[in-house]
Parts: sequence; C-alpha cells; structure tokens
Amino acid sequence: MLAALLLALCVVGANLKIMGSIALDSAPAFLGTILLGPWFGAFLGFFGHMVSAALSGFPLTIPVHLVIGLNMAFCMFVFGAIRRRWGSTQLIVILIADLVAYVIDVPEEFPWLYPLIGKTVFALFIPLTVATIANLALTEVVYMAIPNRQKQAFLLQERQHNEH
Repeated sequence: MLAALLLALCVVGANLKIMGSIALDSAPAFLGTILLGPWFGAFLGFFGHMVSAALSGFPLTIPVHLVIGLNMAFCMFVFGAIRRRWGSTQLIVILIADLVAYVIDVPEEFPWLYPLIGKTVFALFIPLTVATIANLALTEVVYMAIPNRQKQAFLLQERQHNEH
C-alpha cells in the first residue's frame, strides 16, 4: 500500500514543475528510499523522472532522459544505502546522505550529459540545484513528521518482505 502511494506521489510531484522536466517527483522517491529501502527507492527515482520527462514531452530527448533516470536510480540507491547503514535519524547521517544525493543528482550528472547535450547542461545547474534541495528538504520534513512507531513498522515490514 505504501509503495502504491509513493508511486502515485511521484506522478503528482512530476506535475509540479520547476523547469522543463525538473520537478518535485523525487521527494516521494527519497522518502520511499528511506522507508522501503535502496532498491525500491532506485525504482521510484527512475520512474519519477521518466514520468516527469514524459509529461514534459521529453524536452532533452528520450536517450538523455534515460541517462538522467538511471542517474536518479543510482542517486536513490546510494542515498538509501547511507541512511540504512548509519541510521536514518542521526543529524550527521542525514546531512551526509543529503549532500551525497545532491552531488550525485547535480554536478556528478553533468559529465554524463555533456557529450549528449553540450553546453546546454550548464543552463540546468541552478534549476536542478533548486529542485534537488527542495525535494530533499520536503523529504526530511515529511520523514520527521512520521511517528517513530510507524517508521519502525515500515522497516519491519520491509525486513519481512526481504526474508521471503
């Protein structure tokens, strides 16, 4: 049920545009990564970006958006792995995970995109930075608002699912 809700929220966020295909689609993916694990978060990150790009008409072409979607999946996986490994409630872990997610989502993505779209990639820096920070901030606010007993229930549910 939570997985379906997060998928739906990725679609809602994909409609909240900042510029072109840059939107608030990754906040549910970041949240899903924390609550349901890095693999599901990677799926949500890819799915959310591809929906956002499709709703925008794939403004940078489908191959470019596939690269961005794969980078989002990688970003979610690493973010989730950090949060899972060192704890999702410690401030230092939250800051490190958020910083690593930003680096993967913005500057690390540019070398992959430059051969495909050239100098256009630099025009994306500010809107992508704004969107990434907004998505991460929204994620952390929502995560803090979830009661601890509910967070524990999500973690237990995921562990039981992984054992089967």
